[in-house]
Amino acid sequence: MKLFNLPYLAYSRIITSMNPIEVLSLSFCSKKSRDKIKQIRFHVDYAGITTKVSKCKAPLFQLRNLVGGRHLSIPFETAPRWARCDGRRFTETIDGVEHYFRCVELDSGSILYSDIPHSGFKITYYILDLIRTSLQYLQLDLNVIDDLEGFITEPCMKSVSGLKILSETVTSEKLSVFFNNIENPVEDVYIHSKVEGEVSTNLNFFRSDRLIFYETSWITREHLSGFNGKMLYVFNPTLDIELIIDFIRHWRNGNNTKFVALKMSRVPQELMNRDRFISEFDAKPWDPKRREKCYVYDKEITDKHDVVTDLSEGFDFERHDGLLATILVSPPAVLKFFVWHKRFTV
Repeated sequence: MKLFNLPYLAYSRIITSMNPIEVLSLSFCSKKSRDKIKQIRFHVDYAGITTKVSKCKAPLFQLRNLVGGRHLSIPFETAPRWARCDGRRFTETIDGVEHYFRCVELDSGSILYSDIPHSGFKITYYILDLIRTSLQYLQLDLNVIDDLEGFITEPCMKSVSGLKILSETVTSEKLSVFFNNIENPVEDVYIHSKVEGEVSTNLNFFRSDRLIFYETSWITREHLSGFNGKMLYVFNPTLDIELIIDFIRHWRNGNNTKFVALKMSRVPQELMNRDRFISEFDAKPWDPKRREKCYVYDKEITDKHDVVTDLSEGFDFERHDGLLATILVSPPAVLKFFVWHKRFTV
């Protein structure tokens, strides 16, 4: 192929500017093409598996590069009836298995169907290996995955750093099967679901660095005190103020030394009782000699730069090991609790 007669910098720039489906198609041309592509460093914006796609009744792998921002989607199902007459058709072999592919083009990218059932992971592995990247994110409705244990124990899952559970309602049994088969805690876990049944505090998402709840009717005192990560976010909490006080008291008693912050938004008025927090922890107004005005997030807490939170209106207290904490009740509906591992940045 004449493309690869060009210098490396020339053909690598051409290939990295291609849409993902074009890169995949090029890899099918020959072993030389595939090997040359594997030498190129791609700038991948997103590589994940999601169920958050209309018309899909199964998970699908999505890849998006930074150049152009177009998706390549690989559904973990054969082509539905509406797609069987659309797009172009071609035959290629992956790992010795011949696939009859159908590629449907949409405004946002390409959807590639295989005629072989349950081949989604095989094709996903081929693509991840081709562009030398790893699976980063999962966005899942657990109710549409038939074999949760088999799904989450696929080797590519070990690299996942972000996970969203999107089920409207999920049973504690499914949640347990899923998280008990994740070898190490995922860094970022978002749970949008109402959970039916008793949830064990031993599930490893309670050890994730960042844990975000969007539905809290199932959250108990034991769940909060069992959190051993860095940041806990809660949206639309239905929690009693006593649970929040117990959570802060649990930290004050010497637990979770790496904890950084609790952030709650859309908080009911019952939780916005500043005087109760002040009296419970004998908290004092901000003293510039003891800490800075604004909390600056460390790189390991957020991948964004120069993220700060103004805590000048907060009230401070210390625990026995000298760690300083700030409680900020910010009307109309925001409650924050921060721990100062570094009181001053300079």
